[in-house]
Amino acid sequence: MHEIRKPPGNAAHCAHEGKSAHEAHSENRELEDDFWKYTHTDENSDRVGEFAIGTNIDLKEVIGQILQDEKYPGVHIAFGNPYGAHTGAEWDSSTHIDVVGRKFNIWVDDEQIMRDGKFLVEA
Repeated sequence: MHEIRKPPGNAAHCAHEGKSAHEAHSENRELEDDFWKYTHTDENSDRVGEFAIGTNIDLKEVIGQILQDEKYPGVHIAFGNPYGAHTGAEWDSSTHIDVVGRKFNIWVDDEQIMRDGKFLVEA
């Protein structure tokens, strides 16, 4: 199992095992229920269709425009349609939902590259 976890006290937690989400939590139960239902619309709605680390350090806040917000320093993950024509994925889904997280701690090959949403490496 791989986990993407915000620091303690924050509102959301998402975990995935293999290629699909199996756990999602929010302090907002209605949001959690809606997310869970949407990501279980079809057999691939809970599969990870996109995963990226946002690198635009000039962005200071998430503004509600996903095409900008997914570049915010942190984690961008989408469940559902992987847009196979662009990514080469050989599966499809009728759904697609983007999730952007902030204040993450990220490690690559046992080296921490981000702490609390701030990059530790220099360009």
